Amino acid sequence: MHSNKRLYYLDWLRVFAFGLLFLFHSWRPFDHFPWHIKNEEQIAFFDMLTMFTHGWRMFLIFLVSGAGTWLAMRSRKGKFVIDRIKRLIVPFLFGILLIIPPQRFYEWIMFRDFQGAYFDFLLLYPAQQLGSNMGASVLLWFGHLGTHLWYLPFLFVMTLISLPIFKKIQKGQINFTGLKKIMSNNFGVFILVLPMIVCRLILKPVFQEYTDWADFFVYIWPFIYGFIFMADKEFLDIIKSKMVLFLNVGILSSALFIYLGSTGEQFVQAYLNPSYSWLHVTTSINAMIIAISWIMFFLALFARKMNFNHSVLIPANISILPIYVLHQTLIIVFGYYIVGLEISPYTKFLMIALTAIPASVILYQLIKTNNFTRFLFGLKPKAKVKKQRASEKLVPAIVQNQIKQTK
Repeated sequence: MHSNKRLYYLDWLRVFAFGLLFLFHSWRPFDHFPWHIKNEEQIAFFDMLTMFTHGWRMFLIFLVSGAGTWLAMRSRKGKFVIDRIKRLIVPFLFGILLIIPPQRFYEWIMFRDFQGAYFDFLLLYPAQQLGSNMGASVLLWFGHLGTHLWYLPFLFVMTLISLPIFKKIQKGQINFTGLKKIMSNNFGVFILVLPMIVCRLILKPVFQEYTDWADFFVYIWPFIYGFIFMADKEFLDIIKSKMVLFLNVGILSSALFIYLGSTGEQFVQAYLNPSYSWLHVTTSINAMIIAISWIMFFLALFARKMNFNHSVLIPANISILPIYVLHQTLIIVFGYYIVGLEISPYTKFLMIALTAIPASVILYQLIKTNNFTRFLFGLKPKAKVKKQRASEKLVPAIVQNQIKQTK
């Protein structure tokens, strides 16, 4: 079990995971895959970036979220569920009402030839959204209403489902000795990928849409792994010892995926809209090996090299949630006008990234100034933040005094 010492590598890993997400959305107008706005010219280089990072970026975020859930349960205790509602559901609902509509407005202009003003759009938008047919899947409503904010209710539902198991893990009632023994042997660490492969094989042909039940039960495994790795430090030691293995397997599996995805339409269809077939089996195995390899590689890398503090780390880590809520809307708003310029797509990508992301940071500086906007964006009240920082500064002093007394 980890001590109360702050795990800086987790903060760095979280900043990296969400920072990559912000860049990912900034280049999406320039690949060949559907998105909210598109540049007239698409570039194969951005296709490769999308295919490579999409295979593991959200898995990494859920891994970090699982680790964060361990830390939150340990510190919040009886108030944990209420805290999750404030931190996840409140910004999701607020985002649906005010942050997401501008995305849909520019989407309507670009793809539906909408001619009205924003107010005219708002009169039509609620009925159009609520009148859509999502079938029997509740989860699809998260993405339909919240676009990129689907992650927040996903994480909340995962937490509620996993909570009974997590409480047993916290109390030491589940023995992982056998699992650690298997993971220590050569390629035994890839036992972690087996439940992910099984879930995708069984569920994806039935629930083909992105963020439906198939994706939910695939994403929940790295979430659980993140929690378990915090509960037992021996897991992290095993992962760190396998870092080079994860890197090699990740490179080979990703190269195969990109090659097949670039040359074969049948492979792409089997990945996106599969039916029960041997091609579905092979694409699922490859995709899940990509996911587990890269997220474990980055976990090992950051645990080895990035467990140190820096003046920008804690502020950056605190700002992630509000910036996450804001960033895609700003990318789409700025991007709609930038993609119409007569300049290189690469220059447009840089312009989007260097305007939307800094704009998110500036808005965050306004959001954090008062408790009302802090609440809407899932931040703690200012008084609690000051109290927490004071306690974090106090802990090292107490430890040092205890050391002196034992000498």
